[in-house]
Amino acid sequence: MESTSSSQLETFQKTGFLKLSNVIDAERITKLRGQFWHEINNTFGISLSDPSTWFHNPSNPVGGSGAKRLNGMGPMMRDLKASGKFDAIEEIMQSAIDTIFGGNTWRPLDLWYSLLSFPGSETKWNVPHKSWHNDEPIVVGDSNPWSLFVFLLLDDVSVDMGATAVVSGSHRRAEQLAERIASSGQEATIKAFDSVNSGLIDDPKSTRLLTTDNLLEPLTQEDPWMKALVTEGTPEQRIKQFVREGGSYHSIEQKVVSLTGSAGDIIILNPRCLHSTSANISSLPRQIIRLDFRRHA
Repeated sequence: MESTSSSQLETFQKTGFLKLSNVIDAERITKLRGQFWHEINNTFGISLSDPSTWFHNPSNPVGGSGAKRLNGMGPMMRDLKASGKFDAIEEIMQSAIDTIFGGNTWRPLDLWYSLLSFPGSETKWNVPHKSWHNDEPIVVGDSNPWSLFVFLLLDDVSVDMGATAVVSGSHRRAEQLAERIASSGQEATIKAFDSVNSGLIDDPKSTRLLTTDNLLEPLTQEDPWMKALVTEGTPEQRIKQFVREGGSYHSIEQKVVSLTGSAGDIIILNPRCLHSTSANISSLPRQIIRLDFRRHA
């Protein structure tokens, strides 16, 4: 009988993402959420329990009509990291990842990121048609990413709260494309990702890469489903086509999936997958923070 961890790894390799439920217990999540919002209140004068404070400063939050983010969260997150308040949670997340991928495979980087977003002005959720991207080059002959994005949900996150949208299987589509069109001589790109790929590339000059800015256009040119994904349409039509029905190309199934879950869940994302922000049409902030892991072996 196949072990749970083997099945989870297979799911991650097929879809490009994996949710692990109840990784962080409720007591720790409640404490961390309190620390997080205490710092936000001190830094920005914003209180979770008082919506009138969310937009009192015209500079914060900022963003388009879909969702609004806080500027200047980097220093606050660095201070939280330096304080040691993330240490116990990092250890638990490390253990969960080791169970899936094996020990000594992934190690956390030094910085946590805030993915907190507030409601925008849109009133109806739609599959996004803009901002689809991947965050890491595709390496021919190496199907394992250099890094993992690990989202920690500080509260329940539903689709209408602006959950990250991902095209399942798109990392494998990208691998197929890279086999055909990737080029060598990408030392500058490799160097730009040195924080996660150091020690993983034997010969930078001959390594063939498909860079992040050269993925989406070829996919849309060869695949009508991908072309439609980046074309504006009604919510009813787009949800039906991309979320419910999905598509298939070169035997790879693809659907738009929203990364939702409950407080204490973690969601592991392959950054080579196509993903995008979506509109927060709820009345609540989306409370997520992210820790990146780099490949160790």
